[in-house]
Amino acid sequence: MESENTYMIIDGPDSSVVLRYIWNTASEEEKAQVDVWLKEDPEHEKVLLQIARIYYANQTRERIASRNSLRAYQKVQKKMQVHVRRFFLKRVSVYAACFLLGLIISSVIYWKKQDNVYLPSQVITIQANAGMRTHLDLPDGTVAYLNSGSTLSYPLPFDKNVRRVSLSGEAYFEVTHNPEQPFVVSVQDDRMRVKVHGTEFNVEAYEQESQIQTTLVSGSIDIEVVENGQVAKKVHLNPSDKAIYDVTKDKINIFPVNTEYETSWINGRLVFKNMPLPQVLKKLSYFYNVKFDVQDDIINSYYFTGTFQDKQLSQVLDYLKITSQIDYEIKTTRSDDSHKIQQSVVVLKN
Repeated sequence: MESENTYMIIDGPDSSVVLRYIWNTASEEEKAQVDVWLKEDPEHEKVLLQIARIYYANQTRERIASRNSLRAYQKVQKKMQVHVRRFFLKRVSVYAACFLLGLIISSVIYWKKQDNVYLPSQVITIQANAGMRTHLDLPDGTVAYLNSGSTLSYPLPFDKNVRRVSLSGEAYFEVTHNPEQPFVVSVQDDRMRVKVHGTEFNVEAYEQESQIQTTLVSGSIDIEVVENGQVAKKVHLNPSDKAIYDVTKDKINIFPVNTEYETSWINGRLVFKNMPLPQVLKKLSYFYNVKFDVQDDIINSYYFTGTFQDKQLSQVLDYLKITSQIDYEIKTTRSDDSHKIQQSVVVLKN
């Protein structure tokens, strides 16, 4: 039988005051209370960071669970809960434990940044595993959706002048409006930036690709091409605009698109409208975590139109086989350590 854990009451600001301080809604008197508490002991700063880290892990896990009702995940979730609980008891001080009980009622953690308060900064990295998609809330309230094989990194807390994140892969953002602290997405080692204040847009910037694609759904954004740390080119997008930056040619093309097609992956849908088959296979490659080996060059001249919702890879390939005069063979291989299984698809002319 597990023993019941008891936490002592600490002499410090009420947890609701700390929450308002973090949200930047505290009164001047409440701010002073927390400032004094932070300066009393360097450990108090660590406590705040521990709270954010633990809460962020818990909040992200709950978000994923709400969007995935598979029993397999529920089993994993229970294990994660045990892991987090043990980490909580072993690593977090009594101070953090008491504050966490009060802060856990909130849905998103925000950091209050002041010149006279030093809070240790850490880089948080979130990765969507191959073949999966992830949804998360950033500390400022911005919502991000990561496509398969994508990685998003950001500092905690954000810089007081800019909310900068780094993306490798594809992501859809619903950015919280804050004109005093613009939101910037940096891709391919800061080769290109997407600068916004509050808007919704999609960015596709896989490291191995020569094109960076940005689609604006609402609001407005600026795309900046960076050379030697300086902005060399800058273009403005309006809603329903899509910009494709060719890295090798150093050229940006802008044209109108149907944003529903561009962002359908968020809801597990694949929409193709008269798309060249090589592009179709590329999207399928990321979506299903498979590699395609096209055996006949003529296949690269084919075009395809179709919509798929929650379909297995074999179902999509069967439809392609009927409509595009191709044949295919799925091969399964194991990695050297025999733990990971990789699928590849050989595509042939029928």
